[in-house]
Amino acid sequence: MILKQSKFITIALGPSVVKLAQVTSAGFVQKLAQKAVSAGGIEAALREALAGFDTRNAAVICVLPGDIATTKHLEVPSVDPEEIESIIALQASRHTPFNKDEIITSYVKVGSPRPNFTQVLLVVVKRDAVKEKFTIMRSAGLDTAAVLFAPEGVARFYAQAVNPKKGEKFALVDVGLQNTSFIVVADRAPVMSRSISGGIESAATDPGVLGQIVQEVKASLDAFEQETASRPTKIILTTEHKTILGIDKMLAEALAVPVEWMPYGGMVKGFKGFNEKMAKEFMDESALDVIATGVVAAKCGADLVPQEVKDQRAVSHKGRETMKAGILVLILLFFVGGGLLSRVYFKDLFLKQNLVAKYSDQKKEVVLLENMINKTRVLRDYLQARQLPLEAIRELYRIIPEEMYLSNVSIDDAGNVTIQGVSESMSRVFSVVTALEESPLFENVKTKSTTAKKDRGKDVAVFEIVFKLSSAVAVDHDNASKQGK
Repeated sequence: MILKQSKFITIALGPSVVKLAQVTSAGFVQKLAQKAVSAGGIEAALREALAGFDTRNAAVICVLPGDIATTKHLEVPSVDPEEIESIIALQASRHTPFNKDEIITSYVKVGSPRPNFTQVLLVVVKRDAVKEKFTIMRSAGLDTAAVLFAPEGVARFYAQAVNPKKGEKFALVDVGLQNTSFIVVADRAPVMSRSISGGIESAATDPGVLGQIVQEVKASLDAFEQETASRPTKIILTTEHKTILGIDKMLAEALAVPVEWMPYGGMVKGFKGFNEKMAKEFMDESALDVIATGVVAAKCGADLVPQEVKDQRAVSHKGRETMKAGILVLILLFFVGGGLLSRVYFKDLFLKQNLVAKYSDQKKEVVLLENMINKTRVLRDYLQARQLPLEAIRELYRIIPEEMYLSNVSIDDAGNVTIQGVSESMSRVFSVVTALEESPLFENVKTKSTTAKKDRGKDVAVFEIVFKLSSAVAVDHDNASKQGK
């Protein structure tokens, strides 16, 4: 997933409250709001809370809380993103009691501990829960660009602020109104996420809740250590509240790990009156999930948009791109034809008014000029009638995947086509060669060269593929050439 916008509106739809933040990728909070859910329901609360938000120029993101997801730290035997997705799709059903059709899966890439292996944090949510939020946001007139996992946003947000050394792990304890999130962060990504029952609301009436939270955090940390043979170097408390004062000492004693307060409110800049609004409206109900996710939205990897929505977007995007390519080709043909016609017109006018009268005895030159006029007319008709370039471009667009880009496409008069480009992996190049061979428009497909190199710090494959337009097309091209002669 790639979010190219610089401004985001993050929305968390809870059963009792709706929270929104308008944030820039630079970390500036432009607007912040929350609205309690009343008799009108979540949709009505969302519509009211949206007043003043710039929904036209910002990407809208739905933020999923950690308590509705199941997470699992896995190591998969692949480094190819598509293979990783396939492996995760097969393994996801093992870690949840639901059927494959009832869940949506995604993952956060954690690292590569050894060659050809990738560590990931698997994220699984119920499809109905996500579709319900999609429906509410669509009813409110919003086009949801992404569905992001709040613990990933929080982890990347704090990693950006803490800036740990490579390989250093730290843990976050975010005590919310009703639940507490425990997140272990390594290499700027979450490697463990767990939602613990109990928060500020229950701790206000039962002081024993803090002890229960500490014990659950200890159990989670012990399980993480047993699984990975490592422990965080410190614990960070994200929210400072009078109800949970003293939990830092309890955690330090139980875990034997340094504990420090680092409230999220002091880590961002906001609009005039931002601090006052935070102190007044977000003292109990934390805004960390919507603020943090908005700040690091472009860096998040787990997108939990339903697959059918992704497919619809892909079809719509390809249709728009194909239409753009067709329009560009038609414009190009129009200008080429216009240039040729204007050239013929002005030459013909010059001949009639000056040269014919002055050089009437130079018959050979006149004949040559007439032949040139005839050829340009034939070429104009040929360019107007020939639709092959558009079809070839459409076919190439269909075959070339999004992970590959072309640096050069050329075709000569004999119908020989050469494409050059860059791919994220060599296997992609070979799959494109296979697709070209299967296309009825192309034949004699060959890989002329492939070279591995570094591009922006990543291993990529630079390639050159040559092929020929199909025999039927070549015949048409030859006939047109003969007519031109």
